[in-house]
Order: sequence, then structure tokens, then C-alpha cells
Amino acid sequence: MLADAGYFGDDGAVESTDMKHESERRRVGWVSEVPPNGFRNRPSADIYANNDNPLGLATPDTGIETTPEHRNLAMGDPGCATWVRSYDDPNVVAYRDHLAKHNGIGGLEIVAPHDIERAARLFHRDGFVVVRDALTPAQTARLKAATDRQLDAILASDPQAAVGGGAGGLPHRYSFGSSSASRHTLHIEEWCEVIDLPTTTPILTAIFGSADYLVLGGGGDVALPGAIEYQGLHSDNLWSELPDPSGQVSMRDLPVPVLTINFAVCDLTTENGPIRQIPGTQRSRQPIPTLADEPEWMKLSTICPAPAGCAIFRDNRCWHGGTPNLSRDVRAIPNIEYFAPWFRSSALIKSMPYERWATLSPHAKRITRYIAAVPGEPILGAGFVDPRRDERERFVEQQLAALDPEVRASVIARR
Repeated sequence: MLADAGYFGDDGAVESTDMKHESERRRVGWVSEVPPNGFRNRPSADIYANNDNPLGLATPDTGIETTPEHRNLAMGDPGCATWVRSYDDPNVVAYRDHLAKHNGIGGLEIVAPHDIERAARLFHRDGFVVVRDALTPAQTARLKAATDRQLDAILASDPQAAVGGGAGGLPHRYSFGSSSASRHTLHIEEWCEVIDLPTTTPILTAIFGSADYLVLGGGGDVALPGAIEYQGLHSDNLWSELPDPSGQVSMRDLPVPVLTINFAVCDLTTENGPIRQIPGTQRSRQPIPTLADEPEWMKLSTICPAPAGCAIFRDNRCWHGGTPNLSRDVRAIPNIEYFAPWFRSSALIKSMPYERWATLSPHAKRITRYIAAVPGEPILGAGFVDPRRDERERFVEQQLAALDPEVRASVIARR
């Protein structure tokens, strides 16, 4: 009876159902049959070799599974083109040792939630700031469980983690937002719970200089064990560059337009794929280097070590990128995205069901008012997860076809 109710783990001990799921999750990734994504099977047109991406959301489609603002990152990572996606591959072992010795931003300052002014100063100086204890242990556990469920749904349709997604469409790496047919995860309770926190809202207000900012959406990314590729450095351009004929003003001359908070639901270590940030680049007009041209120190400019429950506040313009997860553990950093009070773009769409919006705090209700549905209005795609864009679009088309024509026209107009 005990064996029927549980699961025998690697050491022969009987595990509970929850322990079974966690054991299975620890074994995801490291699929050696999935080739390294160097220049193999990737678009090679020169138009996609520019990491600056001034076109933002209007970037032409590359055919890879990625978000529109990252379609320019189509070249993959040439550095691991000859590797085998295996934990014991000699290249992997050697690089894991290299990361253990050198990875991480030297002198990285992690501030307390009550140190609001210091957090804002660091953010404006560096383009990011790390705040410890942004989530309680209970909140961290709840958000981690939600990311685990989303990952389970993704892997149900992509068990080898070969499709990929997120910035550049790399294997063994996904975007929670782009894998959702609604483009966001704000139909999920645990994501909504971290929109307005006593540990983050005062810092957001200080950074923006006002409490009148808006929520754009939510998502984040996950790197599975065996995500051996680096993502190219990039900015998350949720806009097209300012049309200034004189060339004197760009988005980089303005105050922060878009800010993302990533929440660490596990410790960020040298080997499990911590995000890398290049300090001070939110205002830089220098070309963003490709992976082939990027200096080694930039690859190692990562936010680690950093504890579970911390929040990483990021100016979306600041150069950043994903790094290899050479561990045996999943690394997820779910996020909430915010627009400055003065900023808008076509990325602002309906993504939160009215029923979810009605449960929020008064402040959270106000800052999500443009993405919340009205009573009875469906959120297209909410609850359907697949890393393949064709499948997500097919699901949404089926939803639309089932709606009353008048409702369908209204939903499309507000999408």
C-alpha cells in the first residue's frame, strides 16, 4: 500500500506524491539529444545580428520561438556549438569549475527593503538593484510552486525542452509570459500576489518619483538544468526608438520608462544560470556587443550569490542576458513589469481577469486598471500554455470563433 501511495526515489526510499514531483523536476533538462544552439538551425540574415534592436516590438519575425522584442537575438551562442548537452561533458565540467571560481559581480550590494533611498540611488546608478527579503519564505514557496506548475505544463508539450523560448528562443530555457497564450501570467493568483508588496511598492514609488506607475504584465523566465547557452546581451525594448530626425534624443536620454522586478524563488548561484547585468548601461549609446564580441567579464557580471526571496529591480534598457544553468536544479525568476507614469506602448493589453482584479489591494487595482478585464470579458488564452506560437495562436483563434460576434469584436478591439 505504501508503494502504491508514494514513489521510490533514486535512493530507494518511498517518497510522497509531492516528493515524487520534486524528484521528477530535479531530473528535467540535460537532454543530450537536443543539440547545442550555436549557429546550427538559426537564421543568419545580418538584420538579426544587431543586439541593439531599435525596432523593439516591430522587429521582423525570425521564425524562432521568442518574444517579439527579442527576435533580433537569432544567432544563438557560438561558444558552445561543439558541446554535448550533458552534465558530465568535459566542456561543461570545465566551464562549471570556471564559473565557481569567477562568476558574480564583485562587491554586489544587496539592500534591505527598508533602505528605500539607497535602493533608488543604486538603481539609478547601475540600472538595477537587488533587494533581499522582498518575499517571505511562505510567499517564496507559493510563487515557486506556481512556477513549477507552469513549467510542468510547458514540458507536457515539450518534454525534451527542445523548443525553447524567451530572449532568443534557446533550448532548455522558457519565458513564462510568451509560453502563455494570453502573453502574461496575471490570470494566476500567485503572480498577482506580488504586484503590490510592502517591500517593493515604496521602492517603486521612489524610483518613479510617483505612485502613479502602471502594471504592464507578468511572466519571467526559467532556465532548466542543461541550458548551456548564453543569451546575447540585450535591452528589453518594449517600444520602437524615438523618431527624432535630429538624432539628438533617444529612449536612453529619458528617465526609466519600463521597470521589471524579477523574484528569485531559489538561491541564485554561480552555476544555476543567474541573470547577468552590465552596470550603468541603461543610458549607454554604445552598440551592445554580440556574444562573439562580448568580453569575458560581461559574461561573468551576474547577480550571484543572491538568496531566494530577493527581488531584482531592473531598468529594461540596461544590458542584461541569461547565463548557462550547469547545475541539476531548475532556476526560475518570475516577474512583474511596470510602466513609468508617463510611458505607454502597444505592449499594454488586457491580461488580468476581472475576478482576479477584484481581489487586489486598492493600490494594485489602480495600477492594473488598464490590463484588467471588465466583468464577463474573457482573457484570450488565459490558462493555455505551450512554447509553440502556432499552438497558442490556434487556441486563441478557437476561443474567438466560439464567442458571440459582438463580444468577439469588442475583445479584439481591446486586445
